[in-house]
Amino acid sequence: MIKTINGWRAVFALMIVLFHVGVKGLEEMTWAGVSFFLMASGFLLALKHPMAQANGAETRRFMWCHALKLYPLHWLTLALWIGVMAVLGALTVKPLTLSLNAALLHPWSLIHAIYYSYNNFSWFLGALLFCYLCYPLLARWYMPMRPLVKCLIVGGLIVADIVLLAVNGSNDYYRTALYVFPPVRLIDFIIGMTLASACPIIKTLPIVAKSKSGIDAELVTLALLSLTVMTYRSYPFLLPWGDSLLWWLPVALLLAVCLCYDKREGFIGKTLSSRLFQWLGNISFEIFMLQGIAALVFNYLVAPLLGHIGFGHPSPFDTATQRDLFSIDPYSLIAWFILPIDILLAWIVNRLFTRPLRRFFAI
Repeated sequence: MIKTINGWRAVFALMIVLFHVGVKGLEEMTWAGVSFFLMASGFLLALKHPMAQANGAETRRFMWCHALKLYPLHWLTLALWIGVMAVLGALTVKPLTLSLNAALLHPWSLIHAIYYSYNNFSWFLGALLFCYLCYPLLARWYMPMRPLVKCLIVGGLIVADIVLLAVNGSNDYYRTALYVFPPVRLIDFIIGMTLASACPIIKTLPIVAKSKSGIDAELVTLALLSLTVMTYRSYPFLLPWGDSLLWWLPVALLLAVCLCYDKREGFIGKTLSSRLFQWLGNISFEIFMLQGIAALVFNYLVAPLLGHIGFGHPSPFDTATQRDLFSIDPYSLIAWFILPIDILLAWIVNRLFTRPLRRFFAI
């Protein structure tokens, strides 16, 4: 395990949750976080499971293990969501939508009401499942290619993405459909795989090999990420390309720095490698998947109690209630109550469900 990457998982998961529950100012980091999770998946798989010479049994084992990482947690959160909505009397069941959601096929629909159905965030699992299914073929046919050929392929994919967004990128419905569409998100995954094959060369560069600490590289990474955020905010016309294109370079640099300076991190890397961030990183998947349920728990159990002491009660995911990140307005503090609920639920599910399941299936 590369501890700094696990630490960044925690950072991006927390930012995504805070943005979704109403904290303003984290839009860009949320988009960067989605790209990070997909790129990191391709990056780490290429490092840990080369599979260029894998036989049929090894491929089936890979598919089985990675399906078990997605479906059980998805079905649990789906059942929890349906149960809570049924208790609240707000449940509407559409058999086709439910079937597609349960099978993790809903991101393929290109219909908002389907790919954001039930637990809204499960679309990501559908995109990730497609990446996992493609990985054995990519590992066998794509990874052995020459670096120049791989760069040309990645460049072609990026151009295709630009063209798709340029056609009607100002249309929010169209852009969101592309944002969750698995073949489009596969580009992030392939970039991560390509970066993994380039890192052995990057490690031999004098500026990297001779460096005793990664603090300079970490600061450059944060500077590039910050510059990307400021560029996006300064030029609104970049919106169609802000969902993924703008984040590939800073996220790629982040992953490369984490690998190249593993075991010789700077201050930032050591902080991310601390026990707290590693613990949060280990349950980041559950944090991401349970955020909607945590918001419901807050709205219908905790918020009524807070109402007695003067705190407001906004609906979860309502952008009209968003406040500045560091505001002390009582309404903005609501989001910070939802986060610990989410972390607590994630820890319980990880300890009582995810870990026993993985031990049982030896994955």
